[in-house]
Amino acid sequence: MRLFLIIVSTSFLISCSSEKTIAELKLDTMQCLMCSINVEEAIADLDGVKKIEVDLKSKSGKVTYKASLIDLKTIEEAIVSIGYDVNDKVADPDAYEKLEICCKKPKDVDLD
Repeated sequence: MRLFLIIVSTSFLISCSSEKTIAELKLDTMQCLMCSINVEEAIADLDGVKKIEVDLKSKSGKVTYKASLIDLKTIEEAIVSIGYDVNDKVADPDAYEKLEICCKKPKDVDLD
């Protein structure tokens, strides 16, 4: 009986862990620490997102999520909706305009 429970428990854990998917995020429009915080906060609380890592220096990220609860398209849409490009998706123009000046692309900042 004990062996049966161990086998059932192990196979359940294996099936649950295999659901997790890791996706790379190309975040070329991130400019500063505030940008990385904005991106992290935009997707950290989405149902199904397990972990988010954003690297400002490489302008990239890695998200771990449960594919049965959320897909990459939904994650990308959350980032686009706050004003950042991600992978091949372009930022929402209205959201981009509302970003702080430090979060905008250098070519869009007029300091005169």
